[in-house]
Amino acid sequence: MKIYILEDDVDQSDLYELWLDEYKCTVFNKARDLIKQIPFEVPDVLIIDWNLPKVDGLDVLHWLKGSRYDEIPVIFLTSRNTDDDIVTALSDGADDFVIKPASEAILKARIKAVTRRLNVGLSKTNGKLISEPYNFNNKANTISYKNNNVSLTNKEYDLALYFFKNEGLLISRDQLLESIWVKSSDISTRTVDTHISRLRKKLLLNGTYGWKLVSIYHQGYKLINQNKA
Repeated sequence: MKIYILEDDVDQSDLYELWLDEYKCTVFNKARDLIKQIPFEVPDVLIIDWNLPKVDGLDVLHWLKGSRYDEIPVIFLTSRNTDDDIVTALSDGADDFVIKPASEAILKARIKAVTRRLNVGLSKTNGKLISEPYNFNNKANTISYKNNNVSLTNKEYDLALYFFKNEGLLISRDQLLESIWVKSSDISTRTVDTHISRLRKKLLLNGTYGWKLVSIYHQGYKLINQNKA
């Protein structure tokens, strides 16, 4: 089993690696390095600290839940310990919350617990997600519809998946920047608009097949399923 650990304290990450030597562990000290690696090798479990420089653990969780990798079990391992912290992390999609300092036995037990109750990765659907007539293939990075097989860039695919998962909801440009681009300071909202324009054309999200990706002036975007009564 592959476990990714996001921890900027080297002493602590070394200790966790020692505790979990029965697993294949990879440690990341920076959130962006972790995010770049996940598309190349998806872990079975992700253990993340909350307090990190620039991009923190909660930012990583939001990115993960807005991407094709949202089924990866996430365990927060952090010194933050208020009720509000725990509620926020679990409400936003974390599968467990462990307060530092944690023991080896507790950490191992929590890992076994989340892998027992969750289907790791995309095993339930063999990497496929269907919203008629669109068929998402997470492994091939493609979306097919009406005998058309459309290849998308990573960002286009993640953006499409995010909209279909949040069908009918108004999504702001800032929310898309945070979830898809992970608060990158060098990305403007115009980049969001450009990606959405390309996505609308490639997938014919103009009502042709019952789905319409509409712009809400000064607010953001909404994907509407016109097939619903």
